[in-house]
Amino acid sequence: MKKTGTMWGLCVAMGLSTASFAGAKSSQPIYVDNVNRAFSGSMGSVRNSSDTTQSLYCSSSSAGYGSCIATNASGVSVSCLTTNANLLAVIRSVNSDSYVQVTYDSTGNCTSILVGTGSNHEPKQP
Repeated sequence: MKKTGTMWGLCVAMGLSTASFAGAKSSQPIYVDNVNRAFSGSMGSVRNSSDTTQSLYCSSSSAGYGSCIATNASGVSVSCLTTNANLLAVIRSVNSDSYVQVTYDSTGNCTSILVGTGSNHEPKQP
């Protein structure tokens, strides 16, 4: 688990470093890790994929709860729910070109949500 935490931390650090992506372009299809209870993907990459299986959806309500749901190209679906105000604020920042990275616990509660928007992420096509 420590190696996974280090890996996710490194990914976040790289994502926050503007110099590391100067002119870079990347595609981030849905990645599901059931062992470490995590999933990630880019809205644009999912929308632009040639398969009809991938999906990524995050929502929040005025009742104070939110969720994120993802399905990878193999049809593996995973989701989590939250009532945590900080995580709800992050969910509400998702836009159509965002990269989303989520971890969750064994009961299906979201434990962390990262949303990134940058020039390296594939934009959504019509």
